[in-house]
Amino acid sequence: MTEKKPTLPTLKRLPLYYNIAKRALNNGETYISSALMANQLNIDPTQVRKDIAAIGYTGKPKVGFDLKEFTGHLRLFLGFDKKREIILIGAGNLGVALARYNGFSPYGLYIQAIFDSNPDKIGQKIEGKEILDIKTVQDYITKNKIKIAILTIPTEHAQKTADTLVKAGITGIWNFAPVNLNLPKGILCKNQDLAASFITFAQLVK
Repeated sequence: MTEKKPTLPTLKRLPLYYNIAKRALNNGETYISSALMANQLNIDPTQVRKDIAAIGYTGKPKVGFDLKEFTGHLRLFLGFDKKREIILIGAGNLGVALARYNGFSPYGLYIQAIFDSNPDKIGQKIEGKEILDIKTVQDYITKNKIKIAILTIPTEHAQKTADTLVKAGITGIWNFAPVNLNLPKGILCKNQDLAASFITFAQLVK
């Protein structure tokens, strides 16, 4: 019998379980219950158990999940121990902030190169990485077999740049430009419109 692949909602919750479990492990705990994780995420404990069972791990009745084994299983399943090289397109304020963020590496994600079209920025360094000319991005992707790109450029340049990235071999784009990209079938795109997200959040604040 073939195992079913976890659903997208389950995949989104798995890193949250990992972070909770990792904190508990670092605090010297040995086991953690589904009820405790559910309480922190404001969801049903049954959902937690279903999500974790979907990746082939089960806890001990009335005891919970062995934290060392559980975090190890999650790291393996989510690929945290596998290095994933990423390129970042756009060295504006947001791009620079992402390039300086040190929270990616614990999850196996590494920004290997930064590209921009501004002659004044090309050649400068961010966290030891030189900003490269966007004209060289296709060769870099092909040579280094890069599959993921972060896009932090103005809206008017986003589609053309995305087309270039896909043509060079990129199969996943984390898009911070406030525009929906028209991409070929099979290319994964995660749109992250920060302004729209904050506006929605602000409307919910009483």
